Amino acid sequence: MTTRRSPAEIRRVLELQGTDLELDFSGPAGTFEDADLVLAIDPEQAPRRHDLGHVEGAEAAAQALVNRLKTHKGELVSLGRVYETYGSAHHALIGEPNVERTRNQIKRHVLEALSHEPRIDEIESCRVWAPDSPPRDRVDIELVVRLRGEPTPLSLVVPFFLEGGP
Repeated sequence: MTTRRSPAEIRRVLELQGTDLELDFSGPAGTFEDADLVLAIDPEQAPRRHDLGHVEGAEAAAQALVNRLKTHKGELVSLGRVYETYGSAHHALIGEPNVERTRNQIKRHVLEALSHEPRIDEIESCRVWAPDSPPRDRVDIELVVRLRGEPTPLSLVVPFFLEGGP
């Protein structure tokens, strides 16, 4: 059963999770590669108005988590000190074999990166596994996180390629 939220509760969740420009990840579904901005068209306006799409709440938080994991740690430092802890160091493992030791290192880096994410109350689970048998160059980072102000956990699967791309 879903409970309806009051306008004040909705405002609080949006405050916690934020609003962001909407991204369209053009790669195969779920790979979160090559993002582009979404163009929103308002059919109610005459003449039609074009603007950039936006996401808010849990959808904005999910997009922010993916962006944090897809960004190499240190990549945005030139934008200011606030970005010193942004991103993940698991990209340094590109070229390593897809074995348990490597997957454990990826998990450690992912958990460290997410520890800096203010939208997360709790990481319920983080699993890094090889979807192919025998393992090839891809691992899936499977996350279940509890977002601040959200009663339902968010589940995400973010692929990572040890050879550098899909």
